[in-house]
Amino acid sequence: MGTEEARKRAERRWGVRLEVDLPVRLEVAEGRSTAARMRNASVSGALIECATEFPMFTPLRVQIQPMDRTRDPLQLTAREVRAEHPWLGVEWREFEPQPIAELLEQML
Repeated sequence: MGTEEARKRAERRWGVRLEVDLPVRLEVAEGRSTAARMRNASVSGALIECATEFPMFTPLRVQIQPMDRTRDPLQLTAREVRAEHPWLGVEWREFEPQPIAELLEQML
């Protein structure tokens, strides 16, 4: 089995995955936060580029700044499920969260 084939087999996300470039802020339980960029997203999770490394399965709050800056940032709870610095894969804690579904719908 080739590397690409193995990666696809290990893929946990479902739903349409969209390439995005959105500023996000990642917050962890200890009150720490860091700026990052969401690079792709689906209703089950996202790929985020971040200079800060977190331990696997770290619970996170992902604050997404909408493209329309007159709206409040979206707040989603997630956990890190993949780490390949500087990339981290997150899985949303809520099943198909409405805020991300609406955001992705706007971007289609």
